[in-house]
Amino acid sequence: MAGPYAPGGPVPYSPQMTWGPPQVQPPDTRDTDLAALSKIWVAALISVVGSVLGIAVPLVLSSTGYFRIVIPASGSALPFAESALYTVLGLAVVGLAISMVAFWFYRDGFLAVRRVDNRFSSSPTWALLVIIGLILLVLGLAVLFASLIALVSCVGTATTIPASCVNLGGLLGGVALLFVAIIILLIGYIGTLVSIWRLGDRYGDSLFKIGAVLLIIPYVAFVGQILILVAASKAQTQVRQHPPGGYVTAPSVMSPPPPPPY
Repeated sequence: MAGPYAPGGPVPYSPQMTWGPPQVQPPDTRDTDLAALSKIWVAALISVVGSVLGIAVPLVLSSTGYFRIVIPASGSALPFAESALYTVLGLAVVGLAISMVAFWFYRDGFLAVRRVDNRFSSSPTWALLVIIGLILLVLGLAVLFASLIALVSCVGTATTIPASCVNLGGLLGGVALLFVAIIILLIGYIGTLVSIWRLGDRYGDSLFKIGAVLLIIPYVAFVGQILILVAASKAQTQVRQHPPGGYVTAPSVMSPPPPPPY
């Protein structure tokens, strides 16, 4: 029997024909993305607060005359307030503790987004390395400051430092801990910045990327923290407004070929 559907004859093109794999609706990741972004937002907020306190507290203490430099007269001992040394150590520990909390929230945020995006598979590890580095930094500072305080107490009003007052083991131990801490911090911090950069790719916001770059520069890192805070807030709004069916664009399928020329 002749006709368009005869065996061996050409098959007419139909728009309803399916080419390539069937379209699969991706899972809805909005709840996971919102959970991740809320953690990132909190991490950025804590970083901003920590930076503000790190600037404001020393300025307040300096304005009240708590920290002051006294130039001793020739031949006299250098006056040194042991309480000021404790204050410096306390402020450093508080600042590092705030940073630990911030990076813990970064880690939680990366753990959440890792469930739906394998580009963040190593991101929680980088943030955890930063926390470990900060802990080692606190220990190193504590050992170093303890040696310095013992040195100051031993010297007293002497114009020269007796050899018996120098705790060489404590000083070297503190420096060694600080060296190891800095290495671990650098590795974890760079990995965390790369992860923040990838947040910009996932949520289509260059503020994440600009913020990650600014965090490298000490004097403008505060601006980077603010940009990440704003970007995380914007991304949450964007995810909430996205229709159900997955935040990430569905995988593409093969386009149908053009109809035959007959």
